[in-house]
Amino acid sequence: MDTFSGTVLTRDGFVDGYVCVENGKIIAIEDGDCPYDVLAKGLIVPPFVNSHTHCADGGLKVPPSMSLEDLVAPPDGLKHRYLRTSTDAFLTDTIKNFAIASNSNGSGTFIDFREGGVHGCNLLRNASPESTILGRPVSEKYDPEEIDDILDIADGIGISSISDMDFGYIEKIADRVREAGKIFAIHASERTREDVDLILSLDPTFIVHMTEATDSDLLKCAETEVPIVICARSNLYFKRTPPIKRILNSGVDIALGTDNAMLCEPNFRAEASVFKDILVSQGGDAEDVIGPTFIQGRKILYPDNRVYLSVGMVADLTILPYRKKFTIDGILDCKEEIFRYTTKKGPQ
Repeated sequence: MDTFSGTVLTRDGFVDGYVCVENGKIIAIEDGDCPYDVLAKGLIVPPFVNSHTHCADGGLKVPPSMSLEDLVAPPDGLKHRYLRTSTDAFLTDTIKNFAIASNSNGSGTFIDFREGGVHGCNLLRNASPESTILGRPVSEKYDPEEIDDILDIADGIGISSISDMDFGYIEKIADRVREAGKIFAIHASERTREDVDLILSLDPTFIVHMTEATDSDLLKCAETEVPIVICARSNLYFKRTPPIKRILNSGVDIALGTDNAMLCEPNFRAEASVFKDILVSQGGDAEDVIGPTFIQGRKILYPDNRVYLSVGMVADLTILPYRKKFTIDGILDCKEEIFRYTTKKGPQ
């Protein structure tokens, strides 16, 4: 039997106690002091879901002071030229390194907006089977066969934005993805405010960024129950500050993503720490980082019974060290190595 002690995230909140694992499953979650030898101590949670990444661009060296549009706007932003000219072997190594770093930093999966159509999705699936893939078509006009081929490999489709693509084209893609029962997601209001009514008419599973959103835009997201993924470190790189407190006040669920690997390593604890600092600077409560960090990303992907730790679950754990007692600052500011424990086979 393997045992872990500290503070456990359960449906009833944080419980001081311990977790026992046997034959690949959690067999007990108990209050109080642990009577057994333990493998690790700390905050015991399900692994993070890094809810927005671009993992294959990690090999790109970004010139200083480059604008967001020049760097990432399709089809000819620097990132897209880099992806087109890089070899499969180089991109595969880049993705594998990203996946290793992601797992060691406590994430069980990352939701990747995978460029390159069917070929790009195949590269990622082969290099990192545990990833959650949102493919991006390469055809200039809507091609239902291409979309179906992507969906045969991927978990859904992730689109740039309504500013970068013809809306009718995006609408057809979104319809096809919904018919397949898979994830549709889109960047929104990152460089400039975009029409949130158009975006929400696509019925996205989630949207990413909303740094330029108005309060009215955010309330519409709340009304339609569409989560927003915030990527605070990459936003700050381009001198944009996500309106975290306004988003929370609107009632929208927030998940976190580390965004482009060329800008930020998949260090989820660091991402949450920056998110918390921005929230506090905007007059928010540091405790409100808990949901976005530990819960909301998992809600995007998993049924309710897999969001928190419970007896009977497959043993897939992230243990974040802290010294004397569990506090948000103590968890996020601790530099000790995160402990990952999994007996799970296949995607995490």
